[in-house]
Amino acid sequence: MVENVAVNVEQWLSNFKTLPPIEQTTVDEHEKVFQMYTGDYLGDCDYLRAEGERERLRRLWLHYAHQLSEFYIKNENYLAVIKVQEKVQLLFSDEEENYFTLMKLYDLLNNGAAVEELYWLLKKALQEHLAVEPSEEIEEWY
Repeated sequence: MVENVAVNVEQWLSNFKTLPPIEQTTVDEHEKVFQMYTGDYLGDCDYLRAEGERERLRRLWLHYAHQLSEFYIKNENYLAVIKVQEKVQLLFSDEEENYFTLMKLYDLLNNGAAVEELYWLLKKALQEHLAVEPSEEIEEWY
């Protein structure tokens, strides 16, 4: 099993490193590589020695998700941005900023019900995991 994870990670990194710049003609290729990432490296294992690599890959993928989102925003493809951000939120559901980004996108599309649902999901997650409320910035925006 660990060998399969290593092969998948190497394949993802290889594909990622050979990607051309994000443009209309290459965005499908970027989407395929983006979707290949399915979670943290050895995320279901508690290997201390894997933590550094796990964090490096996570940061690389999150940076890549941000670049893909910026491309879609620049091209006013808000539904594609939402798809990217929903995957980010799904994989990293403990990150307050992920909820806020999605809330703002749904607001941009006048989907108040989705904004409200995300706000309450965030509030519940923060209370359950950290016993805190959403940040003041989110509270004021909401």
